[in-house]
Parts: sequence; C-alpha cells; structure tokens
Amino acid sequence: MNSKIIFLFSLMLVSNAALAYPIGTLFYSPTERAALVAARSGIAQTAIYTVTGITYRGAGKSVAWINGRAVNEVPQDAAIPTLVIARDHVLIEGKAIKVGESLDIISGQRVLRLPENAVQVKQ
Repeated sequence: MNSKIIFLFSLMLVSNAALAYPIGTLFYSPTERAALVAARSGIAQTAIYTVTGITYRGAGKSVAWINGRAVNEVPQDAAIPTLVIARDHVLIEGKAIKVGESLDIISGQRVLRLPENAVQVKQ
C-alpha cells in the first residue's frame, strides 16, 4: 500500500512538471531557422543588404562581400540562405543587388553608392 502511494505521488509530480514547462514550437521555417542560427553566431540579422564586392569563380567557390563580411554561396551561409552569386550582382531572396548598391528587401528601396558604370567587369 505504501509503495502505491509513493508511485502515485511521484506520478503527480512528473505530470505537474511537464505542464509547468511547455516545449513550444518544434519546427521552424527555413527563414526562422536562418534567423536563429544567425542570432546564435552573433550575426546581425537585417533586411538591408549592402554589396561591396564580388569574386566570381566559374568552377570554384565564389565570394561576395555583403554587409562588411565575406559570404560564400556554397556552403550556404546561415544569415543569407537564399544567396546566389553572379558575375556582376548577387541575388538575395530573388532580388538582384549590384556591387556598391544597398537594398532594403522589405521596402524595395535601393541606394546606389557608386556612380553608374563605375564598376567594370573583367572578362
């Protein structure tokens, strides 16, 4: 009889503990996961992207300098999971951003920091 009371009491404690700490959402969208990974690694998540340079390699790893840091297309960057690097621009969330240009992804506002045709593409 005594062991049954102890078992019931411990069962009540465990069930109350489970109710006290809900686990919340278990699955996130790719954008939410990227924001979480970026926050954990100390990368500031922003909607404004400024491209200051591109090193395009046809057969190798291309690099773009976005918001003051080098970002690779492969392996996928945690802060910019939709990045595609082209010869004279990058695509972020399907929107083209040229070298020397800033783009607010949410509002669509562009700021060109260099005069037109100031950047030359070498063949």
